Amino acid sequence: MLEQYRRIKRDHQGEVLFFRLGDFYEMFAEDAVEISALLNLTLTSRNGQPMCGIPYHAARSYIARLLKYGKKIAVCEQVSEPGKGKGIVDRKVVEVITPGTTVDEDYLDKGNPNYLCALASGAKGLSFAYIDLSTGEFRATSFPFDGAAERIRQELERLQAKEMLVQESLLEEYPAVAAAVSERPSLVINRWADWLFDPQRSREGLEKQFGTASLKGFGFEDHDTEILAAGALLDYLDGTARSLLPHVRTLIRYGEEEFVGIDESSQRNLELIRNLRDGDVRFSLLETMDETKTAMGRRLLKQRLLHPLRDLALIARRLDMVETFYRDQGRLSALRDLLAKTPDLQRLCSRLAMDKAHGKDMVAVKNSLLSFEAVETLTGDLSLAFENTAGSLLDAGASGKLSSIRDLLEKGLCDDPSILLSEGNLIRDGYNRTLDDLKTLRDNGRGLLEQYLEEERAATGISTLKIRYNRLIGYFFEVTKMHLSKVPSHFIRRQGVAGGERYTTDRLASLESEINGASDKIVELEKNLFLELREAAKALIPELTAAAARLSELDVAQSLARAATVRLWVRPGVDGENRTAITEGRHPVVEAHLPRGEFIPNDVLLDGGGISFALITGPNMAGKSTYLRQAALITIMAQCGSFVPAKEAHIGLTDRIYCRVGASDNLARGESTFLVEMNETAHILHTATSRSLVIMDEVGRGTGTSDGLSIAWAVSEELLETIGCRTLFATHYHELSLISHPRMANRSMEVLERNGEIVFLRRLIEGAAAESYGLHVASLAGIPDPVLRRAQRIMDRLREKEQSLHEELFLQEKTAPQNPSAAVVPEELERILEDIRSLNPDRMTPLEALNRIHTWKSLVKGYTSKYRTHSKNDPPDLFESQV
Repeated sequence: MLEQYRRIKRDHQGEVLFFRLGDFYEMFAEDAVEISALLNLTLTSRNGQPMCGIPYHAARSYIARLLKYGKKIAVCEQVSEPGKGKGIVDRKVVEVITPGTTVDEDYLDKGNPNYLCALASGAKGLSFAYIDLSTGEFRATSFPFDGAAERIRQELERLQAKEMLVQESLLEEYPAVAAAVSERPSLVINRWADWLFDPQRSREGLEKQFGTASLKGFGFEDHDTEILAAGALLDYLDGTARSLLPHVRTLIRYGEEEFVGIDESSQRNLELIRNLRDGDVRFSLLETMDETKTAMGRRLLKQRLLHPLRDLALIARRLDMVETFYRDQGRLSALRDLLAKTPDLQRLCSRLAMDKAHGKDMVAVKNSLLSFEAVETLTGDLSLAFENTAGSLLDAGASGKLSSIRDLLEKGLCDDPSILLSEGNLIRDGYNRTLDDLKTLRDNGRGLLEQYLEEERAATGISTLKIRYNRLIGYFFEVTKMHLSKVPSHFIRRQGVAGGERYTTDRLASLESEINGASDKIVELEKNLFLELREAAKALIPELTAAAARLSELDVAQSLARAATVRLWVRPGVDGENRTAITEGRHPVVEAHLPRGEFIPNDVLLDGGGISFALITGPNMAGKSTYLRQAALITIMAQCGSFVPAKEAHIGLTDRIYCRVGASDNLARGESTFLVEMNETAHILHTATSRSLVIMDEVGRGTGTSDGLSIAWAVSEELLETIGCRTLFATHYHELSLISHPRMANRSMEVLERNGEIVFLRRLIEGAAAESYGLHVASLAGIPDPVLRRAQRIMDRLREKEQSLHEELFLQEKTAPQNPSAAVVPEELERILEDIRSLNPDRMTPLEALNRIHTWKSLVKGYTSKYRTHSKNDPPDLFESQV
């Protein structure tokens, strides 16, 4: 037996081999040592061979735990019956269960997809594909080698894939890509040899799967890079699932141009689907938007949240569907009640397609169809444009087929069937006449014996005749000595006893055989009838998949309508203008966790053709980070097709969203906090376009003041001058407010200072902040008073030194030779600087401020005309810097 074990184990290296021995799955050698420790099992040994085991009927719970540990399990079953003289029982691996290929409900997170992905190197770039075997979703893309590592991080963060196939040479040739893959400890990585990523083999595998002569119908040419990884996934599934995949019916190409680009760090910083603190869904945007009633609806909502659209027509269709239910609250409530009773039809379809659906699964399919019909009746008069092709093409003929299979399942299945095919209790009474007769025989066997006994008593005249049973000879007639003379000739003697004799008859033997065999026949017949029902349902996989897609879209639409109703969201206007105008916008997550009415709303005004850059200053705790994030979240919500938390919102289509907020190191990559900050900043400057939305907070704070200020200043100028994107730039470097640019506005979080106390009003106002109030925040945090007093004295000294340094610099400039090519502050500009020093912005009216600005503008204009002729040989940038 151990030789058999070793032979099978050689073909399943890297997998835990569950070796069936009677009522147990046993593990040996290194598997036993490792798994006994992981699962807290008793480790034993026989002849020095380590071993441990689990009961086969409890295997599911153990397998679920191993999958969470990232293990792959090969299930080795007995495939022949043990018998005397037959030698060792035949065994073979019937299934390989891995984190990315399982479809069993016990091993899956109901509300999250379960992705398996693949990465390969093609002639023109990297090939990337992913599949969720539990739903049949199958997509592929490609991207160039340049910037591949960041793109891989973005995809893996978005998908949260459980398992990945990677071309082995790719990990050697592209260390940055290898690092991006290996950084995710929960990802099971399979290194595959290069020869397994063969373009022709991949294409042929895909054509076989879809039953087509080519892939042109799916939008692919024979040599497209995307095919490489997609074909490898099917090859891998062929060796693990070991069954056909009829529910995988299409391969969808996707690219960055379809969705808003949100890189890995931005996804995390914005806390779209999990919070930064502990990675839980609580305090995330997903939690705030999620009012879904089905698992398949929640998965679709999550997918949409991570894939905001760039297609205006599709965004409008989604918003239309949400508004339809938002404006019909009675129908919305009824739809929510129906969806709450709807099982996960998507994943039921996958188990049905792979012949893994048991009795309870089939009852769930029936219940799903009951819900679907009720939902169709409720929404049938609405003009709803479904996005999913399968769901939108569900016609009356398909609906009729679904009704027929629902009736068949209703008629054929028990209300609470067994999940095993070997126990019976699957088929409803009245469905099959033969089965009913067998059940009658099994359940009424004693009554048939009593009836036969009465017949023999009457025929023989033996009033004391009895039918008895023992395990040795089965059923028999017992006749006392007094009546032996009355025994008829058809009685066959079986046994003599002290008080008489025991007999049988041909009919009694026949009844006994029928009664004893009825249970076995019932189990076998119920199994066959159940498989017929399952095959009938399996033939309608396309229609069932379409119904599931339709229910999913309806669930997402009602969820967003419900969230808009409860949280007072409004429909945004989304168009192609390069402009963001949000009136009284609110942070959806923060507001959801505050008492109603406590959140202070703020406007966001950014125009790619006008003021596109807003510099936000103000103290800590004043709400700068919340303000920045809410602008990005509202944009994402709008382009997902959701209502948004605002009084009014106009969102110009955005191609990418960047969130450079917060500071943390990345020890896994060997990067300090400041290096992480600079990496993220560099990525923004290299990839942002004029259609992007950039939010940046505290750029340059991770290094020295001079370095940090210089970097922040230069980054601001690059975003203003070169990229020209919509930008919210929060900083404590008040010096940045001196940047003068027609596309830049200075704004700040309002603070009220009263009797020495600071009140954060959390309201955005025009103009730069005068203070950071860091010592006040430190006091709130509980810093001891002596430390605060010392900090105040140091700050006063530093300010005096800074002021004297400025005065010294201005004095040097005034006494320097009047050479326009030198860094001189002429009289006109010095007047402006003196005027600025004397200002008290808190006591100025808006009209006074405007008048002062007009005065400065006249002075600058005069300076320009005075000195421009003397600087005609200077480089333009030098002259402009002087101005």
